[in-house]
Amino acid sequence: CDASSPSFPIASDSISFGDVTSYGSASDPQPSSGGACSYGPTGITRYAAIQANHLPGDLRGQWNDGKICGQCALVRVRTDSGWKQTLVRIMDECPDSYCGIDLGGQPAKDLMGTQVGRYSGEWSLVSCKGHPELFDGPSRIWIKDGSSQWWAIVQVRDPLQAVQALRFRRVGAVDSSWTDMAWATEAYNFFKVP
Repeated sequence: CDASSPSFPIASDSISFGDVTSYGSASDPQPSSGGACSYGPTGITRYAAIQANHLPGDLRGQWNDGKICGQCALVRVRTDSGWKQTLVRIMDECPDSYCGIDLGGQPAKDLMGTQVGRYSGEWSLVSCKGHPELFDGPSRIWIKDGSSQWWAIVQVRDPLQAVQALRFRRVGAVDSSWTDMAWATEAYNFFKVP
């Protein structure tokens, strides 16, 4: 269980396998501060960071430059008392190459108790729908601080799953077709407003 040797994660579209670790305090679980997903302080206590790499430095992990932000996952670990599972919302990226999924807040305590560390486990990406414990309010568009009439980037907070695209159309324009917004490079998990 806690003595699991570090291993590189194996990710797929259905079930991913690898190290399940923890960050923060299992004895005093705190809500997410928004992590690299740039959500800011939240009331969400069931959150996790996901792997940025399959192999050291390859940037081919599920993090995918933050495009997995807001996705929910079902996480299972093998403990000395058998398999345990919990649900989390992805709010951050893992800090090391061996990390598969890194549990913050309440999930680390639920699965690992006081013996936090490196466990063998698996996770699958699931919808957040029907799990109010994974939300900090209804899904909504949030405009980044510092935005103005000349520059703005936006994100979706509390989505039902990772947001792959945002589209817009101009009200009253002759051509009212939908246009995709570009993924922002200024911050993870934002879209550029044209």
